[in-house]
Amino acid sequence: MIRPALLSALLALSACAPGEEPAPSGASLPTVKTDGGVEMVLIPEGDFDMGSERGRDVEQPAHKVHVDAFLMDRTEVTQEQYEKFKLPNPSRFKGAALPVEMIPWTKAALFCNVRSKAENLEPCYNEDTAECDFSKNGYRLPTEAEWEYACRAGTKSDYSFGADGRRLADYGWFAENSGKKTHPVGQKKPNPWGLYDMHGNVAEWCNDIFGKDYYKTAIARNPRGPGDGEMYVLRGGSWKGSAEVLTSFHRVAENPGFSDACLAPDTMGFRCVRKPAPAKASAGKATGFVTSDLFLEHKTPEGFPERPARLEAIVKRLKDKGLLQELTPIQPAPAATEIIAACHSPAYIERVKKACEGLGEKTDHIDTGDMPISAKSYESAVNAVGGVVAAVDAVMEGRIRNAFCAVRPPGHHALREKAMGFCLFNNVAIAARHLLNKHRLGKVLIIDWDVHHGNGTQDEFYEDGRVMYFSTHQSPFYPGSGSAEERGKGKGEGCIVNVPLEKGAGDDVFRKIYDEKLKPAALAFKPDFILISAGFDSARADKLGRLDLTPEGYAAMTRKVREIADACCKGRIVSMLEGGYNLDALADSVEAHVRALME
Repeated sequence: MIRPALLSALLALSACAPGEEPAPSGASLPTVKTDGGVEMVLIPEGDFDMGSERGRDVEQPAHKVHVDAFLMDRTEVTQEQYEKFKLPNPSRFKGAALPVEMIPWTKAALFCNVRSKAENLEPCYNEDTAECDFSKNGYRLPTEAEWEYACRAGTKSDYSFGADGRRLADYGWFAENSGKKTHPVGQKKPNPWGLYDMHGNVAEWCNDIFGKDYYKTAIARNPRGPGDGEMYVLRGGSWKGSAEVLTSFHRVAENPGFSDACLAPDTMGFRCVRKPAPAKASAGKATGFVTSDLFLEHKTPEGFPERPARLEAIVKRLKDKGLLQELTPIQPAPAATEIIAACHSPAYIERVKKACEGLGEKTDHIDTGDMPISAKSYESAVNAVGGVVAAVDAVMEGRIRNAFCAVRPPGHHALREKAMGFCLFNNVAIAARHLLNKHRLGKVLIIDWDVHHGNGTQDEFYEDGRVMYFSTHQSPFYPGSGSAEERGKGKGEGCIVNVPLEKGAGDDVFRKIYDEKLKPAALAFKPDFILISAGFDSARADKLGRLDLTPEGYAAMTRKVREIADACCKGRIVSMLEGGYNLDALADSVEAHVRALME
């Protein structure tokens, strides 16, 4: 379909401000200040349920939608912003801080192009057809899915602040409190993601053509509306609207007003979105590396297999081979208690802390005989979690492509209330929860190639459904879990995939498993991020395991995981050390793994 033409009078204005810089903000999500001085919120990639079973027919059925990351104006476009580009202000209610209104869809799109040119960005809208080119980096109107995702801000209730419409006056201007007029933007409380006036003040144009039955056939990833139609979507309700039309899911169809701007009523305005700025990663430094001397301070008894020398062997090998200088260092910091508490109870966290205090030069045990602790074990474990989380954040922010975390103590045996198997806190499970909770991702894949089954990780996600846990491990062997019959329960049924292995399984066996079991399962699951519990005790000559992987086998497995990540989740991988107790085999295997990550 050819959309009616945009107005031809586009103004070529030059930008004078420097590039984007962080803007001071109390929002819960990052903000940037654009070249034009406007605050935008960085909306994370993620999944949400669009529509509502409580809504009208045009808002049903509720359906799962995935949205890529984007920047969105923190407020509706104001009259001051609009007039900055010498565009005639059609608003009925005049005021610099008031939202611009009486805006037809075409003039909103025109403004997006003018604003893009002023900041040396590529305009999105074709001036002859009004089609939007989503590959451009300039400003545009949000898709309907983007608008609702941003408005909901991770909530599933009727409003971004909950289900109680009596609280609406705290968050928006509508018929009951507006005094029959618009109000300056940003006076009410923002939604959880720091966006103002998502409920009321002026209804906001979306880029989409309105489809009455579109929700019944809508695509699941970045939907952009029907390709045909005469009416366009407005969202959010206005100062004239009742509480019922200000819900997060309410949608209306309006004539875009191409022929005469006067046809656009005084309830219609807009805000802009655009792509985030591309990551500025240095060539050759796309793989991150996490380690710290603090991890050496987790002391274990002499002769104990999980010991500080493991990290020393890894770092020495990477340094000797010239790889360390090619990796992007990521500094660990102590993880906040609430991050760890996503997988462990506060009482357990405090118990670990207290158990380590006052040990001095002594070592002791907590919970089981295979979990030694020393004075700085708690501090090491908290920083191990923090390092893994920092790597995950760096990948999500585009600063690195993937990462390897040489941390200790390891984590995949740790249970919610119990330490065991050399593990205090479950690093990989906490990282997965962080991706689900903070970054709002819909699905995470955890691949565990340690010789031991990760019972703690499996337990954490056994009934979740948003995390697939895929484990290859020697069996029968410690800790005794991980049979093929353990497949998950409830929402998690089918999301646990265990592949028990007999002694001696080597490169060919693993290659076949990764080709015939992991790849099909992962591609069907379609993860948004991949985490690896990288145990190198499946290596030939390991002191504990009896499998037979070579460094070449680890490299092949890593390449297969990268192939899956490239197909599903933009290459996003964070790998973290679990086992591996023969120091030479450990160094050889980690080197092969890291080289494959860097390719």
